[in-house]
Amino acid sequence: MSSEVRGDAGSFRDPLSRVVFQDQRVFRLFNEMGEADRTFAWSFIQRQEAAGRLISSALVDAAPFDAAGAIEHPRLDLISYAHEWSFSMLRDGALLQLQLVADAAKAGVGVKDATPYNVQFQGSEPIFIDTGSFQQRAETDPWFGYQQFCEMFLYPLMLRAYAEVPFQPILRGSINGISVADARGLLGPLRAKLQKGRLTHVLLHALAQRKLSDADGGVADDVAQSGMSTELLLATVEKMVKLVESLDIGIDESLWSEYSDRAHYDDAGLREKADFVDASLAQAAPLGHCWDVGCNDGLFSRIAARHSQRVLAMDADELVVDRLYSELKRDRSEEASRITPLVVDLSTAGGGTGWRGEERPGLFDRSAPDAIIYLAVVHHLALTFNIPIAQQIELLADLTPNLVIEFPSEEDPMVKKLLRNKRPGIHADYTLANFERLLGGRRNIKKKKKRKKRCGSRDER
Repeated sequence: MSSEVRGDAGSFRDPLSRVVFQDQRVFRLFNEMGEADRTFAWSFIQRQEAAGRLISSALVDAAPFDAAGAIEHPRLDLISYAHEWSFSMLRDGALLQLQLVADAAKAGVGVKDATPYNVQFQGSEPIFIDTGSFQQRAETDPWFGYQQFCEMFLYPLMLRAYAEVPFQPILRGSINGISVADARGLLGPLRAKLQKGRLTHVLLHALAQRKLSDADGGVADDVAQSGMSTELLLATVEKMVKLVESLDIGIDESLWSEYSDRAHYDDAGLREKADFVDASLAQAAPLGHCWDVGCNDGLFSRIAARHSQRVLAMDADELVVDRLYSELKRDRSEEASRITPLVVDLSTAGGGTGWRGEERPGLFDRSAPDAIIYLAVVHHLALTFNIPIAQQIELLADLTPNLVIEFPSEEDPMVKKLLRNKRPGIHADYTLANFERLLGGRRNIKKKKKRKKRCGSRDER
């Protein structure tokens, strides 16, 4: 071909198809077996595209790629992973997967797998991106993706809903999700809170897996002999849908007020801050990607969406991200559609995972922000996680040419609170003078503002 074809590092595990890039174009290439599957499922694929559940695809000439078949997809402007999703995002991804399994079964099509890596979010809308997941289904075929669905969707959701344990760190560390055996241990004995689905999909699943591991026959053969009809498969999926829909993050609406960082601002002060951010981003617009680090309720993410094609609204607190996601789903405005909320702890983010650490690239390799909003973040990273101001500014300067940053001064109530139990002098470098010196050494400061507020002062740069 006229220019270099580069393989996607995350698609090599599929023996029947692979994703490649050429310039800014995205192609999925099939071998002979994969092309036969694609051909059989093509009408189903097109119907799912029309329904908005599946990424669009167009047939292209496969000969230049030396493949049996090829299709082209639109290039997504953001790739995110399940360890960056909130509870409701993972649940919506699971429901999309189940919808496809049910629709496919009715069309005589089978679904080979069930991984959240096949789901992406366009704003707050999930979409399935793997057209290589479909094949012809025999009447007695099992749900081949059932175990993977449990390990990568159901168990993480159960862990959060039943044990109040966040799944993001586990999925970040385990590219294959939570195994059946680990789920049995993590969810532990029955608690007072009813754990719907635990007996069937965890305990009995673990028992069956142990028995099958010692058996000589194949799992598919065993299930086929038992006669898993389409009707039985649909009934199984329907029960799973009800189970997934019943899972909840378990936060009462009355508690959400505790997760807002706006209480110490009066209306005038918040408007002043919003105007400062708006004017600063307008000066740098038009923007491609904009990061809102520590997005909280998404106020500044919405401002950024006026000037950016895509806003990554990041917060380390899953609860505020989950609420923001729910609000964005209800908001049908153009600005809201440009915002994708993510659960990101910048103190641990950035590294790749999977094979050779490259299979699922780190955040810094998936998004090149044209601007970053970094409000009320410096002091948390510096004083809680011991990431010096210098290291933070170095990272931000390497990531983006445009930065809207806020420095809570030594007199800020939260800064005082964070320093309260620290050894005196250990954070002597946390001063406004040091911050301005370090920032001025890496960036030209175009605009700065110092503002008084009710509970102290906070300096914005």
